[in-house]
Amino acid sequence: MIRTYGPSFEKLYAAAIGTRLGDAARTSALAVLAAELTGSPAVLSLVSAMSFAPWLLFGIPAGALIDRWDKRRAFLTADSIRCALAALMTGLALAGWLSVGTLIVFAFLLTSLQTVSDGCFNSLLPSTVAKEDLGQANARLSASQSTAGIAAAPLGSWLASLSSALPFLLNVVTFGAAASWVRALPADADRRSAGQQARKKSRSLVGDIREGLASVRKQGLLQLLLVCVSVNNFCNGLSSAVLPILAIRELGMRPAAFGILTGATAACMVIGNLVAGRLAARKVPHARVSGVAIGLKLPGFLLICTAQSPAFLVAGAALLGLAAGLWNVPSSTLLMTSAPQEVIGRTMALFRTLSVAGMPLGAVASGLLATAAGVRSSSLAAAALSGAVLAGFLWQVRKLGKAAEPADDSTPDTVPART
Repeated sequence: MIRTYGPSFEKLYAAAIGTRLGDAARTSALAVLAAELTGSPAVLSLVSAMSFAPWLLFGIPAGALIDRWDKRRAFLTADSIRCALAALMTGLALAGWLSVGTLIVFAFLLTSLQTVSDGCFNSLLPSTVAKEDLGQANARLSASQSTAGIAAAPLGSWLASLSSALPFLLNVVTFGAAASWVRALPADADRRSAGQQARKKSRSLVGDIREGLASVRKQGLLQLLLVCVSVNNFCNGLSSAVLPILAIRELGMRPAAFGILTGATAACMVIGNLVAGRLAARKVPHARVSGVAIGLKLPGFLLICTAQSPAFLVAGAALLGLAAGLWNVPSSTLLMTSAPQEVIGRTMALFRTLSVAGMPLGAVASGLLATAAGVRSSSLAAAALSGAVLAGFLWQVRKLGKAAEPADDSTPDTVPART
């Protein structure tokens, strides 16, 4: 039986799943539609880049604005605009007026608005769940979002192959549904203190960003988590960017079977989410689970680096997926319970921005390293970096002591969901 956490969480949960489904389906659909419109690799890569570039440009400023705005209204506005944009693209597709340029602009605008909707969701979540249930609620959400992402990628590609309008119509439905769920949240879903709500907006946006960064610098645990997520995703980019070459050219894996690697990673990520939820229910410290997650990356990368058959690659990919699932839940929970409520939007935005930046930077480094020292060198470097991160994490957690697990009364603005 699925445990519930109150009506506010359930509505926010439904909105988050809807937006994740729409975003994942759109990403795969745009790749298919762009490939039908152009054969230029440079143009195709530009379409793909729009899935992460806005996070690098607007992620942190969006977090600062979210801390100023009413988060429920901002979430509602962002997904309502995304629904309208998707409706416009549906009309253009039906009229036969799609072009690569419109796809690039559309992807950029929707991902830019996603920095707001995702930031609002992450900032609102602690206010809809009792603090002792936050780990389990995060696990349920992460597992559902991972599953939605797995289902949405082939769905988006399939819809694009049937009709260029169908993927955009799906976005109209998912973003429209998400907006309706957010609209149904209580008006006081953004449970800031009276002092926070009355705070004057006389300071500049740059000043707000500086305040958020200064707050992170004062929190040793937040700094540790931000460093870990950056390096972890850099390592993921190092290994995954040249994985097709290693699998297909060196180990003779059939191109049609390459999807088994990504499938194993995705499936084990869901398993990791569920295991993390069980551990949270048993009150296993979040810092301990995070350390285990980082530790699993080391053998995962080593299996890929030393693989002599595709089976070893699948095992390595499965370990990396399990590690990612285990990491996502406790790290998000620690961030939500450690970040001061007045800067939670900026903290979560910084976390997401560094997370997004890690993968492409790792991919670029992988290409350079593989060219100089061979494709296996990228996974070897990822294993070495993961070992260093694990050692640093364990040392810092021991140094921080009790700070790694905030006391039950450390976040007074986190209150139980209304029933």
